[in-house]
Formats: sequence, C-alpha cells, structure tokens
Amino acid sequence: MRNLVKEFGWLRVIALGITVLPLVVLPIFATVWMWQTGLLLWWLLVAVLASIVGLAISRIAVAREQRALPRSTTRAGAHWSAEADECWVRIEQLASEATVAEWPLSDGATLLRLARHVLITVAGHFHPHRSQPLLEMTLPHTLTIIERAARELRDEVVNNIPFSHRLTLGNVVRANNLRALLKRHEGWFRAARAIFAPQSAAVAELRRAVGSQLLDHGSERVQTWLLREYIRKLGYHAIDLYGGLARLEDQTRLDAPDRRLATEGESHNDEHEPLRVLLLGRANAGKSSLINALFGEVTAAVDLLPDTTTDIVGYRLERDDEIQGLIFDTPGFDGELFGSRVLEKTAIDADLILWVTAAHRPDRDEERRRLDQLRNMLADPKRRSPPLLVVMTHIDRLRPVREWQPPYVLDPPAGTKAGQIVAALTAVARDLDVDVSRIVPVCLAEGKTYNVDDALNAAMLRQQDAANRVRLLRCLQARKREENWDLLWRQLGNAGRILLTMPNDPRPQ
Repeated sequence: MRNLVKEFGWLRVIALGITVLPLVVLPIFATVWMWQTGLLLWWLLVAVLASIVGLAISRIAVAREQRALPRSTTRAGAHWSAEADECWVRIEQLASEATVAEWPLSDGATLLRLARHVLITVAGHFHPHRSQPLLEMTLPHTLTIIERAARELRDEVVNNIPFSHRLTLGNVVRANNLRALLKRHEGWFRAARAIFAPQSAAVAELRRAVGSQLLDHGSERVQTWLLREYIRKLGYHAIDLYGGLARLEDQTRLDAPDRRLATEGESHNDEHEPLRVLLLGRANAGKSSLINALFGEVTAAVDLLPDTTTDIVGYRLERDDEIQGLIFDTPGFDGELFGSRVLEKTAIDADLILWVTAAHRPDRDEERRRLDQLRNMLADPKRRSPPLLVVMTHIDRLRPVREWQPPYVLDPPAGTKAGQIVAALTAVARDLDVDVSRIVPVCLAEGKTYNVDDALNAAMLRQQDAANRVRLLRCLQARKREENWDLLWRQLGNAGRILLTMPNDPRPQ
C-alpha cells in the first residue's frame, strides 16, 4: 500500500477510491436484494452455466486459431545448394523440438544462447574440420546479413504491431512499470472484493481461472510459433552466411540474364536468365530430331558458352524477342568429337539434362559408363544436380516392326507392341540405373512423331521446379563471381588513389 501511495500520491489514491466506490457498493446491494428475493441461487447457477458455455466456445476459438496459425513463414532458399538443404533439415529439427519452457522468449540471455547454438550448428555443418567454425565468415558478409535480418525484423514490427510507428521505447518502459505495479497490488483488490462481495468474487475467480487457462494455452501456442520462427530466421541467414550464399550487393536480381551469353551486336529484352537444357546420348540416337520435335525447326546455331570447344551446338529458342530457353546439342559420346571436357563444361552449367537412348539397341554398357561418369561429376554438395530425364527413342522399331498404330496403352500393356515398349522401358531402367518414371518413350521418325507434346512435355514440366532451383544457384554463383571481381578492381583502384594522395615522408637532412 505504501508503494501505491508513494507512486501516485495521497490525492490520486483518494480520487481513485471515490471513483470506484459506487462500483464496489453496487454488487453488495445487488447481492442483498437477490438474497431477499430468493434469486441468489438461481443467479449462481446461471453464472456457472455461462462459464461452462464460455469455456467451450473459447476452446473452439483456440482450436481455430491454432489451425489458422501458419506452420512456418521461413523456408529453405530456392537458390541453395544440396549442402545448404542438408543444413536446413538440421535447423528444422532444432525448431520443431524447441519449447518455450526451455527457451523462454522473455529471457534475453536465453535467446542469445539460442542464437549462438543455431550459429554453431550451421557453422559446424559447413566447416566441420575447423576448431572455431564461428569465425569462418567475412566481415562484410556478416554486416550484410545483420543489416538484412534487422530490415526484415523492422518490416515485421511495422506491418503487424499496431501503433508501432508511434510507440517510443520510453512508453514501453513506462507501460511495463505500470503493469508490474498493478500486478503487485492485485492481491489487495481481490481480497477487498472477497470481503464486500463474496458471491461476485467467487464467480470472478472462476472466470479468472478458466480465462487464464485459455489465454495461457493460446499464448503458449503463439510463443512457440514465434520461437520456432526465430530459430528458422536465424538459421536461414546463417546458412546464407556460412554457406557462401550471401551477396554483398543485391541491386541486380538473382535471376537476371547472364551477360556472358549476349553475343556482340545483340539486344534482348529478357527478364530472366533462360533455362539451359542439355542433350546427351550416343550418335544417331535422335538428339537433333528431338530438338525439332520439342521446339520446332531450329536452324540458327550460336556460340553460347565461352571457353568451350566448338563441338557443342547451342540454340536460342526465342519468342516475342525473348529467350525462352537455351538448348545444347552435343556430339555422340561414342564419336571422335566427344571428350570429357565437353561433358564437364556443359553439364556443370546445365539446368535440365535429357539423356537420349535408342529403344532397339541393347548394348548400353558404354552409356552406363558415361552416365555414371556424369553422376559422379555432378555429385558435389556445394552444387545442385540438374534433374535427369531419359528419352527412349525409336520405339517404332520395336517388334512387330511393321506395326505402328498409336496411341499405345502401357499400364497394363495392351497388345504386342505395347508389351515390347514396356519391356524396353524396364531394360533401360535396369541398364542405366534410372527410375522407370523418369523414362519417356517417344517416336521421332518423320510423320510418326508420338508422345512428345504430351508425355515428354509433361515430364519436363514436372521437373521445372527442380530445374529452376538449379538455375537460381547457377545464377547466384555467376553473380558472386562478378561481384568478387568488381569489388577487387574497385578496392585496388581506391587503394591506388589513396597511396597517390598520401604525402611523402620527410627525410632527415
């Protein structure tokens, strides 16, 4: 009581007492009146029933709020490598196991320990052999990540907390002090109400117990969601930082066209870096025919990749003066023009690979060796392997050779030809170690084109998301290379100008 008087002064306390006196006296007179008229027991019964109904409705509301609460707003980056995706799995597991009891949001020191734990988890994943993995980061990238995280936090506060743009830190401190003061003297008010209005106090305490339980339950759900989003947000930016995926300058869109592909004198209004599709297979398997069947007659070959051999033929597929895709046709791997350098240079920068194999040729040992070589080459955790589709051509040459009456039902196979196609699919899947769902049987013979516009295009559309992730990571790596060189030349130039403007040291006479 002394603290209350000291905080507000005698006059304010007297004024407050006079103001609330009618509200305190009214329940007393109401209780006496209901006792005299015999309505007090009925009133208590109605109050209990109302509390029960309110409890049930509140539980329904809490359940709806829980369903409406988003599971997560922070997800793995589309531009991440396979190694970064593996680290994100660890962050998701850490977030799913976190509880408010273990990491209370009200404890700043605990949140700092949690942040350090997340950073150690990420840094240790990317630098497992370092004694101090937390130090494996550059200062500029660290400052960039802090800046972006602060910007995202600012946006969350401004967009979701009412009046946050008018709320000062002083108001927050004073509100917390007033709340603490009222909480300290809450017991006096509850005791006085129990003395002067016991029935009202009993109902209020019942409502308080039920309401507190519901509010605490809902609050715990919200706090748990906030805690897990805090872990995911920290993990996301830490993966960008320690995984070498952060850019210092993000004025240029990540998926902007690669300027290395622009040939002299050409100008395109492209908004996005086009998807790169690579065709591989043995000679005469039907790669060129596949290009014509997929994209129409394409005759304008352009040297699209710098620093590669001329054995690769690249095609720009354009529509409305925009590049829709880049198709790379390679010589047959069983020919003299094909070499490991061709395979390496083109496969590393491919977003989608179409492996063309002939259905009527059972000798696939060399194909399997080349395909395994390709898989080993692309098995780099710092990259993302492009999706692979096998296009099985020449199905019209399967027995009976003279029969060609598409369409063919393959599941289950209807007829001899369909049975042979299914058998060829099984053989290709076994010989090349490819899932049968990734093999598309087609016919590319002139006048017999079959299963390209529907089945093969549909299969490529199913792989589009995976191919776009490969494309984004490739764009990121290209942007970072450009950024590194630009920064290096800028730093050297600035350092040179500083040295030129420095005064000469005086020499002793």
